[in-house]
Amino acid sequence: MTFANPFTSFYDIRNMIRKLLLLQLIVSSLLPYGLMAQEDEDPSNLIPNGSFESVTSDKYKKLGQFYLVSGWTTATEEKADLFTKLSEYPEIAAPDNLLGRSNPKDGDNYVGILLHNVASKDGRMYITTPLKTMLKKGQKYCLSYSISLADVSRYATNNLGFVFSKKPIFEAKDILINTDAIYPLRNKVQTNRDSWEDLCLVFTADGTEENIAIGNFEQTTRTVTERLEAPAWMKVDQQQIGYYYLDALSLRAIATDSECACKNDDEPEGPRIIFSKSAALKDNPNPADLLRDSAVYFYSNEDDLAEATKKDLDAIAEMMLAKMDLSLTISGHMDSFEVTKGKEYDTFKDLSKMRAEKVKAYLVDKGISTRRLTVESFKDAQPASEMKTPLSLAKNRRVQFSLR
Repeated sequence: MTFANPFTSFYDIRNMIRKLLLLQLIVSSLLPYGLMAQEDEDPSNLIPNGSFESVTSDKYKKLGQFYLVSGWTTATEEKADLFTKLSEYPEIAAPDNLLGRSNPKDGDNYVGILLHNVASKDGRMYITTPLKTMLKKGQKYCLSYSISLADVSRYATNNLGFVFSKKPIFEAKDILINTDAIYPLRNKVQTNRDSWEDLCLVFTADGTEENIAIGNFEQTTRTVTERLEAPAWMKVDQQQIGYYYLDALSLRAIATDSECACKNDDEPEGPRIIFSKSAALKDNPNPADLLRDSAVYFYSNEDDLAEATKKDLDAIAEMMLAKMDLSLTISGHMDSFEVTKGKEYDTFKDLSKMRAEKVKAYLVDKGISTRRLTVESFKDAQPASEMKTPLSLAKNRRVQFSLR
């Protein structure tokens, strides 16, 4: 099939109809089973319409029509997409459509959401629905789903996450950040665009969960991306995005973890540890001693400041406010595994600099002039330990300070 290249309309369509979104959400919520409702074949699945087969209308015409899916809405003003074998319009048809080529995993329909946009920080998509019943406190649940990377995506990504909440989620924001989001153990980059990837995860409910929201709830700096070449058959240009098809959502109560098994439910890459200094700062230390003892350590593949490190940074800021003639060099470092990963993924290409910049920003927020702070990046060129144990690697993921 030969595609035209009308991809500009992919965003223009949404902008034209944003003002209608709230009304459409209300209409959808009033019709939870839809004008074309189908029998629920599995009452044990606590996600209603998990394969998106029930719709409120058969007027499938264009991108941005996720609001036709019964019982579901979007969690932001950005519209998601519905694709169907029943559409006569090639833009949203299946298997061939504007975004690529994919048959549904189950039934006639599947949806599409944007997880990553290189050119802009906005444009992410989030979908949400009430669960059939509130989850039980202490009960284990298995959440399973199928995803496939759309062919038009130049980037594959990770971080398709799930947020369970008591109240429905809707915010007029471009990106939703939520630290309560859950992911598969590995949370690896999903590159499969030739078929559906079946994923699952296990979690224990706290007894307040009544809604589920789906999307990328992480900061862009914590989203791993992998650049891919276009399929040989594709005639349209790839776009600077990570866009995924989603289908066959299921949430079931389980007694043991073994009841929730899928081929990608593997173990994490390693323990999530951060090095903790045992040395305590002396009373009234001189600047050189304070800086030597104030290294800031990081979790693997992350640049976020751990709460435990902020005490040392506060002490440095206090010292610099008291001694206005002092200027610092802030040196960022990575472990060797992070450097290797940075060669594969642009997100981690210079994580050491990102860490140093994050520390600098914290000190600037405390009132230190940027003119007094210089950033350096060493990657893994100056390891604190040459060993490859988890603890030794944790020592290398650091930011250090020196006077200049």
